[in-house]
This record gives sequence, structure tokens and C-alpha cells, in this order.
Amino acid sequence: MRLRNQAVALALSLLPIGQTFLLGTITASTAVVVLSASSAQAKKASEIANISKRITVLIEGVQGGSGVLIKREGNRYTVLTAWHCVKDIRKGDELEINTPDGKWHQIDTGSIKRIGKVDLAVFTFSSNKSYKTASIGEIKNISMGDPIFVSGFPLASSSVPTRLLRFLKGDVIANATVDIPDGYQLLYTNPTLPGMSGGSVLNTQGKLVGIHGRSERDDEVSNKTGKAVSTGTNQAVPIAFYNLFNQNKKVVASNSKATSADDYLAKIGAILEVKGKEKEVIRLANKSLAIKETAKAYFYSAYAKTVLDNAQGAITDYTKAINIDPKVAGAYYNRSFIYQTKGNIKAAISDLNKAIELNPEMPDAFNNRGIIKKDSGDIKGALIDFKNAIKVNPSYPNSYYNRGLIRQSSGDYQGAFDDYTNAINNNNEYSSAYLNRGIIRLNSGDSYAAITDFNKAINLNPNKYLAYNNRGAAKMNLGDNYGALNDFNAAIKINPHDTRAYFNRGLLNTNLGKNESAIDDYTNAINNDQKNADAYINRGILRLNLGNRGGPLANSYIKGACFDLKKAASLGHKGAQQALKSPKRAWCTNMR
Repeated sequence: MRLRNQAVALALSLLPIGQTFLLGTITASTAVVVLSASSAQAKKASEIANISKRITVLIEGVQGGSGVLIKREGNRYTVLTAWHCVKDIRKGDELEINTPDGKWHQIDTGSIKRIGKVDLAVFTFSSNKSYKTASIGEIKNISMGDPIFVSGFPLASSSVPTRLLRFLKGDVIANATVDIPDGYQLLYTNPTLPGMSGGSVLNTQGKLVGIHGRSERDDEVSNKTGKAVSTGTNQAVPIAFYNLFNQNKKVVASNSKATSADDYLAKIGAILEVKGKEKEVIRLANKSLAIKETAKAYFYSAYAKTVLDNAQGAITDYTKAINIDPKVAGAYYNRSFIYQTKGNIKAAISDLNKAIELNPEMPDAFNNRGIIKKDSGDIKGALIDFKNAIKVNPSYPNSYYNRGLIRQSSGDYQGAFDDYTNAINNNNEYSSAYLNRGIIRLNSGDSYAAITDFNKAINLNPNKYLAYNNRGAAKMNLGDNYGALNDFNAAIKINPHDTRAYFNRGLLNTNLGKNESAIDDYTNAINNDQKNADAYINRGILRLNLGNRGGPLANSYIKGACFDLKKAASLGHKGAQQALKSPKRAWCTNMR
């Protein structure tokens, strides 16, 4: 009877974390993609989109970003952008912009100037072409709930390799006048992407009222809960700061202290995703609510309570936000995963359905609903949801990964391999995708390529014991017994309850002739998994071999071998069942 090698272990945990990383080759395009424009505003939105196309430029250089044509003096144009897009430019660095006619222009790096202490900067370039410059709007006329439009060039990715101009509609969350770090007084819901920093923020008349600077980040809650939580908040520096600069006035905020509900909301926006600031967020939200009861203030309070593991408090506040504004898709979405965590799957699905109804372009909602469907056995429904998430955002890595898990489990290894590769291309720090792609490569016999993937998974996550275990299996295939032993030891050190690493080390010790050590490893594997038939049969074979050699412990080994053989057979091991029927195993059939 031969030993059965079960060296490979598939990591089957679904990862719904929703950050998007946009990487890849950058090429210029002046095409406009209009997203989320309602039918009632379609004409106005299309007109504003055309304005944004004519005034928004792509910045290519050290950081990369977007900018706005703000002024022309003869053949010299001034571009307004976010300071963080150009602050690392040094003399001699190449910095170019792509204008709406598709032409590239070299920027005079010596012209870069920061505006006050806010996240704004200007620079110039020369051209004899005629380009439209932005009309400046009145920021004081912007109020909470007003439509707002943001344009910019997201960074390229493997799924979307061209930097297309995105035009995104949303609503104003707050327009503050209080002093906020870096000047981020204007908050809105537009779903912006990396690379759009420095782009235009336009009002309903198509006039420039701000420069986009920050996209929502959800690292803290995602890392804490394993799920993507939406803050629904993106930020801009109001055009008022540029006006002060252009008039040679001191660039400062109107107020030093918060006095309005918007002021408190803007203060929250500055610290919302800063670890350890959750109680301050709740305090500021309560201050805002004392002045004016808004859905956003309850939403922020709920977000902070989620981080603090106050699930019931978060549900209460999300519900209050929904009662005030039933169209806040993010509140339904965030409340859904709290329900899911608490085991209320029906409520979680209901909230996800509502979030998708309100915002069909929410990949995280499709993704998390797909996970629930997968866990409930609705594989077809899960695949549809993952496909829809990818359709909404072709650069969304998590649904590629989750779809890859289903394909891998069903035996579609090429489909799974392609999905893991897409997940990696859109997030080159996706350690689990490297791990599972490596498993497919290992199973296909390409141990060298598998080791490359396992190395990457371990570099990204040194505690990923499955990567050590599978790398050990690959090394064992290549004859690197010492390296394999080190990897199995590392896996066991990280997770002393990992049956697979004990089993694999048992195989290695068997190959090395260390039978007693191998028996100990199989025993540990069995202790961690009482139904591991292969561990029983392998331990039984070793015990039988030792018993056949004779000696004072021979009878004990043979009895142990018989126990293992019968146990493996009772667990459905075909080889053990056949062996017990063999006349050569008659000694064991009646042994107690």
C-alpha cells in the first residue's frame, strides 16, 4: 500500500475587502465616460461633462494626477491642481500634461507654486493652441445635498489600461468655512478613483468650485472586519483659496472655529479614517446633530461605532440616517455587513438588495451579496453577482478572486488561474491570490512557478502559513528536502493546529527514513483532524513496518497498525477497505 501525498491545501476563505488599486501602463485619451447621471439631469450633466472635457488635463510625472486649465496669458497657460500631485517634482524631473486635443506639453517645473498651506498648486506651460479655461463659480452658493460633478483621469490598470477622463456625479455632503487641514472644506459623495486628484469640481452651471484631492479610504474598517465599508466621502479644496492667491491676499480659512453643522462634518472628514479618532468622530457628529439633524452626521457616527465594535449602536445610527434619507445607498450597504456579522443573513441580503437598487454601480455590494449566496449554496447566483461587480468595475480585484475560488473548487483551473491573475494585476499586494494561483501551478506540475507565487504571498504576509506549507510541498517535489522541512516547520510554528503541515512533514520524514518522527507528525495531524483517513493509513503502514522488524515493541506497533487500518476503512478509505478484505490482512480482521 502506498503513501498518499496530500501536500496541497486550498485557501477557501472569501475576501470581500473592497480597496481598488489602479496600476499599469499609462496612455492618454480625451474620451469621456459619464457615470451616474440621472435622466432628469441628463442634458445638464452632458453639457457639464463637455465643459469638464475641455478644461481638465492629465498630468504625467512622478506622482501623476489631473489638473484644470485656469488662466491664459498670451501663449502661457496656468494649470491648477492638487499640491500632492506635484510636490515631489524636482528640477530636471520630467513632467508633462496632456491637453484635451491629445497634445503633450512639457511643464516648466520651476513654475510650480503651492497655494498657502492648502493642497493646491499652480504651474504653467506654453502653447500657441487655443484652449478653454475654467469659469470660476461662487463656492458660497454650494449647499448640502446640491448636485456636484467631479472630473479627472484615474490611473491605468491592467483591466482599463488607458487613462480615460471620468465624469462623476454626486451630492454635496458639506461646504465648510472652518479651518481644515490642507483646506479640505468641500465634501461630496462622487465615487472618485486614484489619479483623479487635481481634477475639476464643477457646480450645476459647469463652473469650477473646487479641486478634487482625496478619495474615500476604508482601510481601518476593512482590516478590522474583513469587509469593505463605505464612507461615501470624497474631498476637495474650495476655489476660494485660489481666488485669495490670485488676488495676492493671505490664503486662510474664513473661520478658525466650527460654527455650523457643515463645519463639524468637514472636521469629521479630515479625521474619519484616522485610527484612534473614532470617539472624536462621534463627538463631532453629535455637535453637528445638535445644530441640524442630518443623515450624514448619523452615518459618520455609525461608521465610527462600527470600528469600535459597537454593532448595535452602529445599526441604530445607520437606521436613523436611512429614516432621514432613504436614498443613502452606503448606509444600507454598511448596515448589511453588520447584520451579516451578527448572523442575520435575511436582513443583510435585504439591505444589499436596496443598496444595489439605489446604486447599481456599487461593486462591493454585488461582491458581498455574492459571498452570502456562495455560503448559502447558491453558486449560480454568486457567480452572477461577482460578474456584475466586475462589469461595474473591471479593475475590482476581490470579485475576480472570489470567482476564482468557485472555479477552482469546481475544477475549472484555467478559469480560476485567469481570475487570480486578474486579481493580482489589479492589486499586486493580493497575497491570497498569489497563494491560490501558486496552488494551481503546483498541481499542474510547475513547482518553480508555484514557488515564485508562494514567495510573493509570504513576502506580503509573513504569517500566511498555507503559503509556507505549499512552498514546502513544491520544494519537496524538487528534491529540496532541507528547504521543505524549514517551510513545514515555519507553517507549524505559525499555526500549530494546521493538519496539512504535520501531514506533509510526516511524508518528508518518511522519505528521509525518520519513521518515528513521521509517526509523531501523523499523530499530530490526526489530533487536529480526527477524520484524516490518509494520516491514519500512513501512520498504520509505518507502524506495521516497524512491527515486522521485531523487537520488544513489535506487538504494540502491529496492534497500532491494525487500529489505524480499521479507522481509515471506517472513514471511507478505499485502500484500507480493500486491504482488510485481503487474506494477507486476516491477522487484523479479528484483532481487538
